[in-house]
Amino acid sequence: MKNKFPYKGDTVTVTKDMCDMNGHMNVSFYSRVFDEGSFELYRDLGFSWDNETIRSEFSTFTLEENIRYIKENLLGEKLTPCYRIVNINKKLIHQAAVLLNEKEEVTAIQEFLLIHIDMQKRKSTPFTEESLQRIKSLKNSHDELGELDFDLRLKIKSL
Repeated sequence: MKNKFPYKGDTVTVTKDMCDMNGHMNVSFYSRVFDEGSFELYRDLGFSWDNETIRSEFSTFTLEENIRYIKENLLGEKLTPCYRIVNINKKLIHQAAVLLNEKEEVTAIQEFLLIHIDMQKRKSTPFTEESLQRIKSLKNSHDELGELDFDLRLKIKSL
């Protein structure tokens, strides 16, 4: 499974602060782990926290997120978020991610839709041709890794 997700975030250890009254990682931390692990992919998409020009001109906003909880993540377990692009169109990116434990078992699946935003108008806008080609190239390289081993729940129209 991990070979179908070319972007790997930093490995995170489940801490006591991340656990809830049931003794496993609280749902609020799943989004955080997925979000914080995705910076390398966003950088390759052309968006990053360290680029003021991008933040003042164009960025992406999350439109929708879906998380499936497959297996408990307990105190002390090490988790690695992994990412890939599954679909794109002129304004949207559909991404999938998994959390893998040390045994490389999928413990959670995340899908989300990103929309391209003109930060001056704070409205959606098509990607520039240069950005679209970069994203399309990344998607094509991810497609070459093979079909995912699970169904996707979110959908967008393709290019």
